[in-house]
Amino acid sequence: MPLTRRTVLAAMTAVPVAGIPVLAAGGTARAAGGPAPLAAPAVAAGARGAATGSVLHAGNRFDLRAVPARLFGGEVRLKQGRVHQQLAFDPVTGLGYATQLISDGRRLTGEAAAVPGADRDRRGDLCVNEITADGAVRAVMYLRGFGHGGGLGVEHVDGRAWLWLETDADPVPSGFAYGKRVARIAFTPDAVVDAGSPLIEVFDPVPGSSLVTPSLDVTHGRIGVRHEAAGVAEYRVYPLDAFKRRDFTPLYRFPARYRTQSWCLYGDLVVQNEGSAYGATNPRPGNSWWNVYDITTGLMIERTFNATALDLSHRETEGITVRTTPDGPQLVFGFATQEPGPRQMALFSISGTTDGTGDHVPWTVIDYDTAVYTPNSDNYVPQYRQLGNRIDLHFRLSRVDDAPWTNGETVFVLPPHIRPNRTQGLVGQTTGSGVTGSLTVRWEVQTDGAVRVYDQRAFKGWIGVDGGYFTS
Repeated sequence: MPLTRRTVLAAMTAVPVAGIPVLAAGGTARAAGGPAPLAAPAVAAGARGAATGSVLHAGNRFDLRAVPARLFGGEVRLKQGRVHQQLAFDPVTGLGYATQLISDGRRLTGEAAAVPGADRDRRGDLCVNEITADGAVRAVMYLRGFGHGGGLGVEHVDGRAWLWLETDADPVPSGFAYGKRVARIAFTPDAVVDAGSPLIEVFDPVPGSSLVTPSLDVTHGRIGVRHEAAGVAEYRVYPLDAFKRRDFTPLYRFPARYRTQSWCLYGDLVVQNEGSAYGATNPRPGNSWWNVYDITTGLMIERTFNATALDLSHRETEGITVRTTPDGPQLVFGFATQEPGPRQMALFSISGTTDGTGDHVPWTVIDYDTAVYTPNSDNYVPQYRQLGNRIDLHFRLSRVDDAPWTNGETVFVLPPHIRPNRTQGLVGQTTGSGVTGSLTVRWEVQTDGAVRVYDQRAFKGWIGVDGGYFTS
């Protein structure tokens, strides 16, 4: 069955949900007595350090080198014109949910006038879209004062979808507001809910944190929380049932690396993506990366460049999640697209897994000026390969005109996605013919991608690197 029009589960039919009136702001205080007791999780958490059910172990991860399948048959037009931030799927109905900041000039029920988009941003006003299997937005819900929408999870309890996301954002003078606690709330079409409402169950696993985003793994009964404190980002993973009881003793905790657009927890893995839109400082093929952590050790076990859909008119890395299908779990990820806007959502999925055994990372040819340089043979054409954040280089070149090498000469320029964020040095080799002294030369890899040779002997012949590497 084509993935672009897959009926996710047999229960894909709509689940009717009654509407509710607009709720007035309630501040940060909770109503007396708080919300009704939470229902038990659909899947109980396993023993400490283990997961129940069919876990995707860190040693058996999604194959990020597989060719992704496109979902929904094309780009999805959400309710707002802004980029989507995160997405998640109801594990029972298969309905999708996606967060967005509310567009400029929208007036919601109960608002006296239209609100500028900049005000929505600095307050953290969100729209949650409910999406059917054919990519249509079936309903929306508005959450004011919640945050940026970078985290989202969905559990299905008593016939309803319950959203897990950030909340209690502190308004900022300009820019974007981010949540500092975790919220659980039932998705209700057309509702307008303010942070502090008694309909919201609020959790504060790491008091005093900022930039809090959750990810739900109902298959294995876990919840993950990413937070920042004192400028340091960290992941924590908890049993979901214990978290609901406000037992915030993590199963695992480990530092987060690299700038994060969104992330998801599944089994013993955290998959994190990063990247920004195409632009003058980020030309094609862009800077979109996947980072995969083994939550049991906290180590990053894979860092892979995301080369999906490089031809999108606006390609901004956004949401990532794992959804349940009859054929097994799928890693679903996407980009905000369309230039000019309004932005749309393009989603893709990967179903295959790999244990890493026998992985072969091919060498990729690097462009160079063939009118100036020539390789010793076809085996020594400039090439690179990426292993995590390690970049190996391999080449041997001579000058076509047989002129001496110049100290500081730029021999070629690396593509943007493997350039380092600081200058790094390499030791290379030179021909022994007519060379006095050491048969090594010094190379530098610059932040603009320039690969330069530094040697003041003005010798002739070939120079190169056979086993040098740097970190990107």
